[in-house]
Amino acid sequence: MAKSDGDAPERDGQPALLRVYRGGRARGGRRRPASPEEVARRLSALERRVERALGPGAAEDADERLGRLADRTLSAFASARRIDLGQDVAVALVDALYRFWWRVDAAGLERVPATGAVILVTNRGGALLPYEGLMLQVALAARRGRSARPVVDDWLGRLPLLGTALAGLGGVRGTPGRLRRLLADGEAVIVAPEAGQPKRFSQRYRVGSFGRGGFARLAIETGAPIVPVAVIGAEEIHPVLARFDLPGRLLGLPTLPITPTFPWLGLAGLVPLPTKWLLLAGEPVDVAARHPAADADDAAAVGRLRDQMRERLQALVLEGLRRRRSLFLG
Repeated sequence: MAKSDGDAPERDGQPALLRVYRGGRARGGRRRPASPEEVARRLSALERRVERALGPGAAEDADERLGRLADRTLSAFASARRIDLGQDVAVALVDALYRFWWRVDAAGLERVPATGAVILVTNRGGALLPYEGLMLQVALAARRGRSARPVVDDWLGRLPLLGTALAGLGGVRGTPGRLRRLLADGEAVIVAPEAGQPKRFSQRYRVGSFGRGGFARLAIETGAPIVPVAVIGAEEIHPVLARFDLPGRLLGLPTLPITPTFPWLGLAGLVPLPTKWLLLAGEPVDVAARHPAADADDAAAVGRLRDQMRERLQALVLEGLRRRRSLFLG
């Protein structure tokens, strides 16, 4: 109970003033809720104070900056997801071809050096795409835990979609400078040096000319060993009956191959046949022990190494054909 003024104690003969504090809620009472108009008035006043503190147009500028940042972030994320998704699909497709479509077996891969620079030389079949290099790449990763870079044709590397997909799979264009850098970094490179691709079905498993032997010159320059690898089964996936070079060049291809299924079945004719594959690796050739780096400028030395590797690869191909039990059945 509050004291009256008459009950207040005196100080120096004068009654003391009674201070009454109204903070807090009275005991046993309730605070009267503010009306909706009062709430709106207080919020408006608070908003004006915030705007004055931020300065003229600060809130709008902040909103715009946040919006632009969000747009850039979402765009970058969406682009990254598209790239990752496309690469994931390509990797899954190559893995499915290896495991389920061609059911690839491999022998002799323990002869491939586990580390350091190495050039793997394979034969090619009737396909425009470098299936041989891609399958050998998967086999090396699965059996040896070693990565390898298939060399793709220049015209493939220039294609906007297919070239990008092959690059995402590790494919590289066969420029000497690029391959020299890869070997200097201790990487494995897969080349298919046969000229005149795609090969006609009547010439299957006959290893063709290796051209000028650029891979041999590169091996001598860098001292990288060479391992021949025969690919059995790849030369029947697209049986090439005829080739038309001029129409192919008009379409941006090195040639237009005619097969039993293409172009008669349209895009379905591009699906490769499910043959049974065998990869057979031969003994590595120690190039550094046989050729000093200066031999890279000796055309005769380069030619001898080129021809030697072609003969070794042809012998491996014949050995692989001897081991094969069936064209389609494993």
